[in-house]
Amino acid sequence: MKVSINYINQFLNEKVNFRDLSEKLFQLGHENDLDKDLIDIEITPNRGDCLSMVGLLRELKNFYTIDLKTDIYDHDIDSLDLDFENNAIKDCPNISFLEIKIDEISSNYKPYLENYFEEMKVKKINFFTDISNYLSYEIGQPTHCYDFKAIGNNLKLENIELNEEFLTLAEKSINLQGKNLVFTKNGKVVNLAGVMGGKESACSDKTKHALIESAFFRPESIIGKSIKYGLNSDAAYKFERGVDPKINEFALRRFIKIVSDHAEIKQLKIYTQKSSNLIIKKIPFDLKKIQQILGIEVKEDKCKEYLEKLDFKFTNHQIMVPSHRHDISNLNDIAEEVARIIGYDNIPSEKYMIQTKHQHQLPKEIKIKQFFISKGFFEIINYPFSRDKQEDSICIDNPLDSSKRFLRNSIVSSLIENLVFNERRQKDSIKIFEISDLYFQDSNTKEIITKRRLGLVVS
Repeated sequence: MKVSINYINQFLNEKVNFRDLSEKLFQLGHENDLDKDLIDIEITPNRGDCLSMVGLLRELKNFYTIDLKTDIYDHDIDSLDLDFENNAIKDCPNISFLEIKIDEISSNYKPYLENYFEEMKVKKINFFTDISNYLSYEIGQPTHCYDFKAIGNNLKLENIELNEEFLTLAEKSINLQGKNLVFTKNGKVVNLAGVMGGKESACSDKTKHALIESAFFRPESIIGKSIKYGLNSDAAYKFERGVDPKINEFALRRFIKIVSDHAEIKQLKIYTQKSSNLIIKKIPFDLKKIQQILGIEVKEDKCKEYLEKLDFKFTNHQIMVPSHRHDISNLNDIAEEVARIIGYDNIPSEKYMIQTKHQHQLPKEIKIKQFFISKGFFEIINYPFSRDKQEDSICIDNPLDSSKRFLRNSIVSSLIENLVFNERRQKDSIKIFEISDLYFQDSNTKEIITKRRLGLVVS
């Protein structure tokens, strides 16, 4: 994810430089590269909440004074009489729709919106879609815009078996096969839910009357669809990693505010459907246990301050986990949050002994490992997945990370990533090695071939 340093500075009481910001993001566990006025951040798959400007700024609140107040439309909105049938509540427990009608379409965007397109090199499409794209960048919630005249107020969401041609708004025709979560109108698919809408119901430059959809789709209902159909979808990328299940209506109210900055609104109506299954996670607050996990003493007020700035709340000796933090389940996760803010490099290391049985005759691989370790090397264990495709690569049907869908057939690129990772942390001497299986597919027999390889880096 690329972010603009100029955008970040708008929310800070003090100006920050690239290097300081980059180091803070590294401390928080977010790999990044500096590129002129942009920071390219690699967000891990379990931190979908950081795939937005608000998400990243929320991460930085322990280091900078940040005002995260977002202007929204806070007036009453008439109820939308929408003929909507949700037959997939397990896949989509929360969903909202906004009917919005404007007088004239603005040809000039306000600076905050215009700067997004200029700085991020994003192509403008049409008024409503442009706001939808900006909103996803700003708060992390994807929305979908239908032309109201084309879609009307009759929609159905269902997870059904399909064998149907579907023309996406990117003008790519795909064949929907097997079970898919889709929006339909009169039995015809109009939107591959959480991935991409259809061309026939999409907004255009002339659209003044739109229906905006804001939903929470469970990640397991979306994962693999963009790869299966070859669709490059920012929405799917975010839904796969998990968005905030309670942000739907807030997102639409923010959408209205951005529209009102650029056009006169003639009509507003809203429809919201919520499931009672979405509960707040609570974890008992145990300071001694957190200290035991970290191995250091942390004062209670500091511990609570760190967590509260990350939007955790405390009540009756319990920690209330914010709805956008899908990755937090227990006190170990809470301790990790505290450790990120303190900084792992600031936690003193401690040696400990592990009792092992003596082996008189060691296998060759163990001897090799012990040799390198005795010479000051550290062993690396990398995931067996790669984004690089070769002629003999094996493609994974349902990868954990859609950007890494091939099994590794080279150890070099992973070691280079390890090298860069350590160099960015100002490590003066780097000596690492890895012994791992690599996987190849025979071009003739399609047989899977496994080879054991050793690689090392000294810098």
